[in-house]
Amino acid sequence: MTNITELNSLENWQNASRERREDICNSIINKLPGRFKLAKPYLIKNPQNGKEIEIPCFYDELYETPLNLIFGGDFIYGASSQHIESIRNIGTPNDWSMISQLIHQSEDNENTHISPFLMSRFPVYEWVLEENINLSNDEERPDFYSEDGPFPTYVTLQEAKSFLEKTGYRMPWDTEWEYVSKEFNNNLFICGEEIPSRDLSDDICLTQFGDARLNRAASNMFGIAGLAIAAFTRLGGVSDEIIVRGGAAGFYPFQHPSQWAMLLTELQVPLKNMPGQLAGLRLCLDIPNI
Repeated sequence: MTNITELNSLENWQNASRERREDICNSIINKLPGRFKLAKPYLIKNPQNGKEIEIPCFYDELYETPLNLIFGGDFIYGASSQHIESIRNIGTPNDWSMISQLIHQSEDNENTHISPFLMSRFPVYEWVLEENINLSNDEERPDFYSEDGPFPTYVTLQEAKSFLEKTGYRMPWDTEWEYVSKEFNNNLFICGEEIPSRDLSDDICLTQFGDARLNRAASNMFGIAGLAIAAFTRLGGVSDEIIVRGGAAGFYPFQHPSQWAMLLTELQVPLKNMPGQLAGLRLCLDIPNI
């Protein structure tokens, strides 16, 4: 857990002076492995006051991975009764019966605290995995191939663990993934309160990340893109179970209610339910004390 109070909330970060923010970023870089460099910050506008916010970005030169700083905060982890009712009303009773067991509910709408951390802007690309670990040729992986830029691939849990062990990264805690997907707004879907009735392949369900304009359109308030790509997360606790979040992009255009439901921020997919028990890999790092 970091001891940098300015990172404990977006408000704290905005209230810090530019000099203090620069000092924090430089201090973090000095504590990270030497392969990391400060990158151009990701810029967003605060929806409440319209002020520009600079989200620090750190670039891993060895694994060619940009990571954004995720500010700490409190949020409702799990579906509130209001969200449950909203999900139930979206589709048919049959739709609800198929997905209801995968919706995890909040505990009396209590807030869960998230400490600041670093998260990769994009899922790990296929070429990065191929250059660093042995990917089995026996797996039938979703085909995200594109000539328009780098694209992710799905891996087995053992392949994911091999990559994490080599690189020093970790997978997201499940609370962290949901916190990022809800964007301070308690989003029902990773794209907001509803699924737009248009082509989603150029933003929400984007699967190639070589176009800066599309990457921007696909990014949420934290600057994180590709949340519709399935990702391993760790539940922690006694079971320390690994589950899967996201995954809708692998089934787009949707043919079944269980596929669009994977855009829900509160849908937890057991690993055994994934074809081949495969998922993508999202990288995270704890922020060092300074």
